[in-house]
Amino acid sequence: MTYLGWLIPWGTPVTLLGETADDVAAAQRDLVRIGIDRPAAAATGKPEEWANGGQLATFRAATFADLAAVLATSGEPPVVLDVRRHDERHESYLDGTLHIPIHQLPARLPEVPRDRQVWVHCAAGYRASVAASLLSRAGIDVVAVDDAYEAVRGAGLPVVVLAA
Repeated sequence: MTYLGWLIPWGTPVTLLGETADDVAAAQRDLVRIGIDRPAAAATGKPEEWANGGQLATFRAATFADLAAVLATSGEPPVVLDVRRHDERHESYLDGTLHIPIHQLPARLPEVPRDRQVWVHCAAGYRASVAASLLSRAGIDVVAVDDAYEAVRGAGLPVVVLAA
């Protein structure tokens, strides 16, 4: 929920969706902790029910090993977007990546290239999936790296180390 507080303008109406009433109540408690006291609405059920018979949006998920394979074989490599915080990137980062911390992504979407596929990563996969949702909604062809950052070296990706 913390990321929601970073990503939507203050005062934006929020609708809570959960499979059960307990899911919605837990989400509401989490929202209160970041200062969003009252959702505009709430609903329970399954995501397929909320789509009004329409298609649910999806994007591809992959690992750092998958990214290494694409980078090794692609004539036109994808953009790799790092959405970790500045302090995380200051320790180490994948060489050649674009860095836009997730809390800055909505305002900086125009900086993300649209002419190539974008692979987005963070430290564990959660922020990457949130960022991938934002990018997909903006019409960008995106792949979310759902993997722990520790897997970067095992995948053979080039890492720049700044802090020991």
